[in-house]
Parts: sequence; structure tokens; C-alpha cells
Amino acid sequence: MNRLTLSLRFWEIVYHLVVKEKMRVIHISEHSNEVWIEDDRKEPYQIIRLAQKDLDWSNQLKADVKKTHERARQVRKQLGLRQANVVNVIISPYPPVDDYSQTVDQPLPFSAGGKQQQRTILVTLDALTNTFFPLATEWKLHAMPTFIEPESVEEEESMLRSLRYAVQQSSEKRHEDERKLFFYGKPVFTYIMISCILVMYAVVEHFGSSTNPQSLITFGAKFNPLILEGEWWRFFSAMFLHIGILHLFMNSLALFYLGGAVERIFGTTRFILIYFLAGLSGSVASFAFNENVSAGASGAIFGCFGALLYFGFRYRRLFFRTMGMNVIVILVINLAFGFMVPMVDNGAHIGGLVGGFVASAIVGLPKHKNQLKQLLAFFGGIAALTALLYYAYDQEETGDSYAVYYQIGIEHMRSDQFEEARPYFERVVHSESVRDEELLAQSYFQLGSIEITVENYGEAESYLENTVELSPEFFEGQYNLAVVYYYQGKYERAYEQLQVAKELNPDHEQAIELEEELSRHIEAS
Repeated sequence: MNRLTLSLRFWEIVYHLVVKEKMRVIHISEHSNEVWIEDDRKEPYQIIRLAQKDLDWSNQLKADVKKTHERARQVRKQLGLRQANVVNVIISPYPPVDDYSQTVDQPLPFSAGGKQQQRTILVTLDALTNTFFPLATEWKLHAMPTFIEPESVEEEESMLRSLRYAVQQSSEKRHEDERKLFFYGKPVFTYIMISCILVMYAVVEHFGSSTNPQSLITFGAKFNPLILEGEWWRFFSAMFLHIGILHLFMNSLALFYLGGAVERIFGTTRFILIYFLAGLSGSVASFAFNENVSAGASGAIFGCFGALLYFGFRYRRLFFRTMGMNVIVILVINLAFGFMVPMVDNGAHIGGLVGGFVASAIVGLPKHKNQLKQLLAFFGGIAALTALLYYAYDQEETGDSYAVYYQIGIEHMRSDQFEEARPYFERVVHSESVRDEELLAQSYFQLGSIEITVENYGEAESYLENTVELSPEFFEGQYNLAVVYYYQGKYERAYEQLQVAKELNPDHEQAIELEEELSRHIEAS
């Protein structure tokens, strides 16, 4: 058997593994005498190195094994297959003339004590027949490689060229098919959404401020009390608003990269459904677990993470060979950041993440329809979202969200817009869910202050009495109540009340002046 026959057998094996068994070509050497293949048909994955060699002595085999071991480290790292075993198969016309058994019998580990190893197997031409291939059972091949005996050198050369061409074409087709998975669509909707977000930010800034709770609520931010009153549309409108320029920049950047990647993979129509279903899931989760005012496309953006994870679930090897680890690391960092920073709405993030994954399972990947699984995902997603909505609407409010009403009222007070401030404080004091006595006391105090400005001292008295009852140590409340008694001509009562206030702040100049004024009125009467 000559070198040409060796090459033919070598490429018949490569052809069978790549074309017939659908293994993936990693690398073909320049001289076509070495091929690296990834057996990714099912776990556990392994890397196969096939080489044709003329081995006269065992030291040649040892040198090849050592060189392959170093190269295998790089290949495993490049493919993200650090847990994969490597099988080094050498096709040789004859075995070395001296003893080589120790070289092929002892696996080489990739780390001290590691389970992952490199095995070297020497296969001679005599061991290859149409009914027997030494590794067929171990590799779980569907059939034996076919070895043809050509009738002439010309036929042998022609067969060799055909086999190489077929392997190359199969490899290129697989790479092209994999590439097409990432470029099914164009990011049209992504750019539209970024434009809408930027326009809404400009509108909010023009008419108010994106960091002002009142402006955010006016333009549709998620705000639990109003959703409970029937404004369900806030689940969607909140997705178009952002709180401050940094929030806008970070989400726009994330949407540009993540949204663009998801829209290319799933196509525009599927991406629209994924985006809004994930955004809805994030908003509902925020409604269920966070009473603060919230806004932003974060839920939908985390839905893009969910969509990419679904792609990884369907194409695990391709996912980890390309973007996989980067996606997971960024996702973990963002979730960890959300748990560490109290102001971050991690409920919306996790809700969007899960929603994006489920939505992707519902719409499916292009050209990969499975109606049963899609229906199961649809009904499962509907059931989960319904349960979350039921929990959100059924749970008892803590009243934390009403602090926002108080803050809006304070903003109006600072601008001397007293009548505009009144309804916000009234919402706090009339709510049965507010349990924060300090918040109630401050709201009653502000209502009392408003009534003083319009000289409605009777109402002011009632509000301030509630204030000092809830917060006896609140000096301004005690003092203003004394002032109200004074304006009503209740001098003795005002004097008694003032003494309570002075115990809290005996050096207050206005309190001292009021005490002198009250003393004169009492003496005169």
C-alpha cells in the first residue's frame, strides 16, 4: 500500500464522520493530512484529531502525541469545551518497528487529577475494512465507513479529490447554515423602538423632568395605586419612559446590541411579540413586587436575554461557541447589581427575563416549528401571567407607593402651588393602606399648612391635631397647632400648646415671641 492509498483511507474516514455522521469540522491542515473534528451529535461532546502518518519509530509517535496534546489545549479553550476528552487517531500504513504500547495505552490528563484526557489510538491500514472500523462502536456510528478499492491510480486520485471536495462543501454548508441562524432578519423594529424611547424622553423633559415622579406618572409610568384604579395601560406605557439621561443611555445601548441580535435571529414579527410580552411580564412583576414608581425598557431588554437563552437551549453548542459565555456573564452581573442596589427594579428584570424565554418558546425559531411545544408554552405562559396578576391585585398594599404622592405634593408646596398640592396629601391621609405614621403625620401637617394659608383655621386645627397625635415629638406640628389656636382666639389653649412645643425646642425665637404675645392677651382678659 502506498501513500496515495493511505490518503484515500484517511479521507474516506473523514468523509464518513463529517458527511454521513454530521460531525463538525474544526480545522483542516494546509497539506490535508490532519483534520480536527468536533463530535457534537450529543453529550458528552468530544474532539477527534485524525492524522495520517508514516511512523517508523515510537519516538516519532511520542513527539506527535506531545504536540497534539498542546494543540488540544488550545482547541478545547477555543471551542469552550474544557470538559471534553480528546481522541487522537493516527492512521499509519504500519506500526513503529519498536515498542510503542506505552504511548497509546496511557491517556494524558489535561490537568492534575483531571478527568478530561487525551487518548492516542494507532490504526493501521490492515485494520480497516468495509465491515470493521475499530472506533465504530465507541463513537456510536450509524454505519461503518465505506472503503473502495480503485482500479487505477487515476481513479484513486479522482476519488481522493472528490472526498476532499465533499468534506469541504459539507463543512462550508454547515458553517453557512449556522451563520444564517444569526442573520434571519434585520433590526428594523429595534431602531424604531430606540427612536420612540428617545422621542418620549425629549417630550417628558420638555414638559417636565424625567427624574420628577409627577412627570413620570403623568406620561404613563408604572404606579401601583393608579393601576389598581384601572389604568392597566401603564404596563405598556412605562416601557417607553426612562428616569434620567444615564438610564436612557444604558437602556438604549443595551437595546441596540441585544435587541438587534434577537431581531436578527428571530425576525421582526417574532421579535415584536417577544419584546412586548417580555415588557408586559416585567411590568406585571414590578407591579407585584415593587410599589415604587418605575419606568424603562429594562423588562423588555431582559426579555432579549431570555430570548438568547432560549436560542442557547435549542442550539447549545453553537450558543457557547459564539456568544454564550458573554451573554451569561453580562446577565449575571446585571442581576447581581440589581440585588445589591435597592433602587434597581429587579422584579421587572427577572419578570422580563422569564417572559422573554417563554415568549421565545411560544413564537419559536424561524423554520423550526413545533406546534405542540409552542401551544404548551403559550398556555403555560398565560397561566403564569394570570397567576402573577392575581397575586398582584390580591395582595394588601403596604402604602409605600403613597410616599410618591407626598413627594409630588411637596414639590407643589415649594412652588407655592398650594391648591395643586392639596389632593396629593389627601390621597395619603384617606388611604387605608398607609401604615407609616410618620408619612401620615407629615401629610396632615402639610394639609394644615395649606389651610392656614387660606385662613381656614378650623380645618387646620383638625389636621394639626392629627399630626401631633401621630408624631408628638414633631416640633413644627406642635408649634403650628399653637399658632392656629392663637388665630382662633383660644389664647389659654394656645399657651398650653406652646409650652408643649417649647419643651421640644426651648430656644425657638418665634415660639418665644408668641409666648410673650399670648401672655399679654391672657393678662388683658
